[in-house]
Amino acid sequence: MTAFMRNARTSTRSPNKAWNTFALLLLLLVFSQFINIQTDEIYVANLTPQCMRCLCVAATNCDLTLGCKAGYCGPYKISRVYWIDAGRHVMDEDDPERAGAFQDCAINYQCAQRMVKNYMAKYGRDCNDDGVTDCTDFSMINFNGGWQCSPSLMRDSAGRNWTLRYNRCLPSI
Repeated sequence: MTAFMRNARTSTRSPNKAWNTFALLLLLLVFSQFINIQTDEIYVANLTPQCMRCLCVAATNCDLTLGCKAGYCGPYKISRVYWIDAGRHVMDEDDPERAGAFQDCAINYQCAQRMVKNYMAKYGRDCNDDGVTDCTDFSMINFNGGWQCSPSLMRDSAGRNWTLRYNRCLPSI
């Protein structure tokens, strides 16, 4: 038997092989949808990793050692109200009803980032009326709150300090 005939005989199995490949791809597609649902990962246009870093710098110079002080927790200075508005996100395997769940998430950098993303997905808009929703708008939202993002950050010393820290980081965006 020639090599051509052996190859021709084995090629008769390709419909089963094609079906198995199709079934495997379909299973992977279904499973990948399940994974996306489980990870709670959301996308917010223009909320880049660099922007997230600058929001952290603006809030606390991105001090990862901060606990909670005067009702604000972690490197993003997240309040309980912000946490509730962001969907009460908690650490994996935690319960939002547990006392301390908010604080534990807010002081954890990755968990706090998920809170900020959720908050920006809910409240993100053009706060400075320049025609685009970008990191500057997210900074205004983070400082002023989602419902009233348009007031100038330069109106008081806390806003001016926030803006100075944000602007120091901004050139790297």
